[in-house]
Amino acid sequence: MKSTGVLQRVTVETAPAVVGNRRRVDRWFYISAALFVILLSFVGFGPSIIDQSRRNGSSTLLVTAHGIVAGAWLLLFLTQATLVATRQAAIHRRLGMLGPVLAVVMIVLGFIVTIQAGRRGYDLSGDLHRAVSRSGRPFNPASLLFPLAEFLNFGVLVAAGLWYRYRPDIHKRLMLLAMVPLAKEPILHVVGHLAGHWPSLRGGGIIVSVPITILLLFASAIYDRVSRGRIHPVSLWVPILLFAWQNVILVFVVLSSALWREFSAWLIQ
Repeated sequence: MKSTGVLQRVTVETAPAVVGNRRRVDRWFYISAALFVILLSFVGFGPSIIDQSRRNGSSTLLVTAHGIVAGAWLLLFLTQATLVATRQAAIHRRLGMLGPVLAVVMIVLGFIVTIQAGRRGYDLSGDLHRAVSRSGRPFNPASLLFPLAEFLNFGVLVAAGLWYRYRPDIHKRLMLLAMVPLAKEPILHVVGHLAGHWPSLRGGGIIVSVPITILLLFASAIYDRVSRGRIHPVSLWVPILLFAWQNVILVFVVLSSALWREFSAWLIQ
């Protein structure tokens, strides 16, 4: 009986320490994720800004504004993750009111910039065309579906995250997953920029971006399994639904439909 009492006392005393350590690791995971996407954005967009010799044109005011707002969103996510890690919950909630505003502005600017690129028939940096087209064939208006869908995915995930803002376990995972659609474009820019130096990489953007995007989508699930011993439903089912939507429904149903081809042609008129 005495040994049993000692064991129970040790277990009770140890449990808070284990939970506290898990929470600290959990908070740093989200900070690291934000830093990774910020670094990826610098690596993706920086080269074409620094070396403009392979650009199709100079950046426009709208493109610059879109980049600034997207950068502000990533910095907001990093700040919010840091505030949670340092137990500044009150500031986290007040600063969170900027989230819906930034998200709406970024989505609107993203749609406008994408449609303008469709009307020009090329992206200003030239990276995207090199990344997705091996033959250098002209721009296909129907391909607007994928960047527009990424902004739609971002908006839906952010809206869901805000809806569940009083459920931290759901909220933080949805907001983390909302960054994944923003990561695909800088990945394509990296491939496109490298293809400007090594033409053999032309058209390799999809081959590179798809596995990296899948890894980013399921990063939360992998982290849950390693750190918690089980996967949170949001970390599992939301990535599965996103992958099915992006790579099955959009590719095999929407993209090939006459309705979308007509609509995409109308968008760039």
